[in-house]
Amino acid sequence: MYSCEKDDSSVIDPILHFPIIDSAFISPTVFDTNRIDLSINARVSSVDPISSVKAKIIDPLGSQVTEVDLVLNGDLYTFNAAITPGCVLVGNYKVEFLAVTNSGLNSNTVTNTFQVINSNSIKPVVSIVYAPDSLLRPTGSELVPAFLQVQVNDPDGICDIEWARFNAVNPNGIPNPSNPFTMYDNGNPLPPFSDTVANDGKYSLTIYIGSSATLGDFSFKFFAKDRSDLTSDTLLKLINVHE
Repeated sequence: MYSCEKDDSSVIDPILHFPIIDSAFISPTVFDTNRIDLSINARVSSVDPISSVKAKIIDPLGSQVTEVDLVLNGDLYTFNAAITPGCVLVGNYKVEFLAVTNSGLNSNTVTNTFQVINSNSIKPVVSIVYAPDSLLRPTGSELVPAFLQVQVNDPDGICDIEWARFNAVNPNGIPNPSNPFTMYDNGNPLPPFSDTVANDGKYSLTIYIGSSATLGDFSFKFFAKDRSDLTSDTLLKLINVHE
């Protein structure tokens, strides 16, 4: 048996030339200010013409702050970014570089990082929005809900608040084994979150009292921490559980 393979000299396998980001660097790498002035630079090698070199800036929570187009300046692609956000988020930021050719081929992705700090950070302040003064201990298998909400204010802005929590202490002085309880500002109205508006500084949580709860005054100690690791003063609230 014999087989024949058609020889078609008109078909040419394409050769793809992907661009390469040889190096990327930013300056400075630490900011202690409410304004970010960032010099962004990349060196790119490519056989084919470059359509764009972009840099995407991503905040510590993973959200995109901005994306900029670098401009060819000598043998470098550069951009000077000036960012003045309404609330400066302290933490580590990423700058992701990507080059694209005229034919739409992408380069490797290169990532640099820089840090935003606040050496003049002021600790947050916690105040009670709502917490009951007393709760009736249920009988049987019934559970009584207790809605708790605090307002956290931070002179450095709402985005500087990392979390709000509380510790509960039984009337006999024994701390609750589930301490600390995390409160929520996520806009989820369903229990246990019980929050209606996200990112407004009001932190909520619904807890439940069962028939085995100890009678007497429970101590609730509320506190919050900002992204510079400063903790608020503790706010004490007593809730009496009675028959």
